[in-house]
Amino acid sequence: MPNLDIFSVSKTYGNIHALSDVSLHVEDKEYVCVIGPSGCGKSTLIRCISGIEQPSSGEICIDGKSVEKTLIEDRQIGYVFQDIALFPHLTVRDNLAYGLAVRQTPANEMRTVTNEMLGLINMRDRARSYPIELSGGAQQKVAVGRAVATGARLFLLDEPLGALDAIVRAELRYELRKLASDLGLTVIHVTHDQEEALSIADRVVIMKNGRIIEVGKPAEIYHHPKTLFTANFVGETNLLEGRISRTESALSTSTIDIAGHRVNLPIHRKKVGQRVVISIRPESVMLSP
Repeated sequence: MPNLDIFSVSKTYGNIHALSDVSLHVEDKEYVCVIGPSGCGKSTLIRCISGIEQPSSGEICIDGKSVEKTLIEDRQIGYVFQDIALFPHLTVRDNLAYGLAVRQTPANEMRTVTNEMLGLINMRDRARSYPIELSGGAQQKVAVGRAVATGARLFLLDEPLGALDAIVRAELRYELRKLASDLGLTVIHVTHDQEEALSIADRVVIMKNGRIIEVGKPAEIYHHPKTLFTANFVGETNLLEGRISRTESALSTSTIDIAGHRVNLPIHRKKVGQRVVISIRPESVMLSP
């Protein structure tokens, strides 16, 4: 499975800057979720990685090799869309085998791989069913299985669970994560669902206005955001403005005045008189008499 490197990639459409100087490194077998508000460039980023779109500038490398002149079909990338793009006239088995058939895979190998995929996605009993006979969640599992069956090296998931209801979405995201772990896949998963990203990702990428503004592990992103935007965007929080009134270098703490109330917090490298914003998560609030 590959490492992915994105170096200063930008993408413009006329006067619109969909991506601006985006750089990112994804490790082999890492599961990375990309989140951000609508129109921030999430989907454009993975479309550039896949080859559907060509960057206006910058470079994308897989295992240290630039993919600029590599055709889409030769990049060994699996792409799963939000719209469940199964062939309605093909059975589950035939949908899973489609990519292998296009590559003219020998019949014995195609049958073996397809049977393995049916087992991995727990669909052996529905092998002869058509997409219309399946639930939305089952259809998306087949779409993921079809991408995996091709032997792709890197997987790009563009809001793959967005069209499903909340309960099915919650169940399927853990199945996706388990499948990726079991097979050692490298995955970039674009989603608008913050809970989804925080619950399954190894790292979370926060995007805004075509730029990556923060990257970190889910716990870091949630509990120790580096930007005010991230603190406000990820989860729910209470933002309170205050001013540093005292610092204790030895203890790495600061006293903050917030509307006449003084609060001691583990904040260092701040100066007395400096304005700050405090983020307090609802679950951190305790009531007392």
